[in-house]
Amino acid sequence: MSLPTAPLSVRPRHLAGSGVSKKIRRAGLLPAVMYGAGTEAISVAVDPRQLRKGLTSGYGRNQLFQLDIQGGESKLAIAKEVQLDPLTRQLEHVDLLLVQPDTKMIVTLPVNLSGRSAGQKAGGRLEHITRHVKVSCTPSTLPKSIEIDVTPLENGFVMFAEGLPLPEGVVPVFKKTFKILEIFAPKVEEVVAVAATGKKK
Repeated sequence: MSLPTAPLSVRPRHLAGSGVSKKIRRAGLLPAVMYGAGTEAISVAVDPRQLRKGLTSGYGRNQLFQLDIQGGESKLAIAKEVQLDPLTRQLEHVDLLLVQPDTKMIVTLPVNLSGRSAGQKAGGRLEHITRHVKVSCTPSTLPKSIEIDVTPLENGFVMFAEGLPLPEGVVPVFKKTFKILEIFAPKVEEVVAVAATGKKK
């Protein structure tokens, strides 16, 4: 099975610390740690341009990377934690979690809505309450997002997390009672009788 991976060049490094990290960044690389899949944590340096390109793909933070490890065999990984500079928003550090195609992992998926609901067309209002949910899946079953077509939904409709259309192989790890969306009927203004004088009661 072909996995939706992005390439990422990885170089082993044998020193750690803030001073070393600054030298790595000055060299145009990004400090990183690689761990998981029965492997002890290893300090490495990665190509920040490739990492940024992958993280801005359709999979976002859930992008799978095919690691091209200098002097070693290729491995599959996901960016478990990404640190950014709070002012410049530049990449500072990344933790790479090594995975196998059948490894169970927990990811946060966006919930995307498409279409215009029947309730909205009738004057109602749609409120998108929960925009991200956590699920368990494997790299081979990882979706980009959870898609909901709201077109047929009427006023008064409420979708809870248990009603989400999850792809095959994707298991919820969230509370099933979370509200995902609700469509509110238009407010009916109270009709006020008007006296013969033309004034409202």
